[in-house]
Amino acid sequence: MENISPKTITDPEIGDLYLARLELEREKLIAAGHHALAAAATASPLHPTNAAGMFAYMDGVKGLRAENLGGNWEIFSEEGVEGIRNDVLKLRVLFVNVNQACRKADPKARSRKGAGSERVACGDMFEAAGIDLPISVVKFHGDHKTYYLMVDQFGAMELSLPVVKNGQFLRCIDRVFLIEGGDLDAVDFGINEPNNDPDLDIVVSRK
Repeated sequence: MENISPKTITDPEIGDLYLARLELEREKLIAAGHHALAAAATASPLHPTNAAGMFAYMDGVKGLRAENLGGNWEIFSEEGVEGIRNDVLKLRVLFVNVNQACRKADPKARSRKGAGSERVACGDMFEAAGIDLPISVVKFHGDHKTYYLMVDQFGAMELSLPVVKNGQFLRCIDRVFLIEGGDLDAVDFGINEPNNDPDLDIVVSRK
């Protein structure tokens, strides 16, 4: 079991050192986020209302892979959840559109996360520290840690390690601010990526 002290890293140099330990680079993660923003911008009024969010999700995943595959990073696809994985460091990185990034408050996913996402993101692997540890320490007893590249509609991006519970990010254990938005026109994501977890209950009614 690992004890983790939650932290938010805003300093670029400290953030780059943190990313280096994960065998990741700031520029490549930002480039992946730009894949998503560019795709979202192609949505027109003739598309379905959730097109921008779906385009952003699909090209966000594509961008993660295009920019980061190689070395120990490989394609991850499990339980309807897509991203990249590093089995040497026991890490995964997924993509998500969020309501805001690089702010004081923790980001929230723009759509409900499915049961597959919750299992993959080890929602039950984090627990509050006991009496013998300070409240600021969280225990992790899982195998792989699952980070998310979080991108908001203004172009702000962060790499964060969230706890996923009941379809939403309960809190972020670690946050690394990558780039603050604000210099881009806001992209209306609409509804976020499709919930394609394979264990959804599908009800079929007879006429």
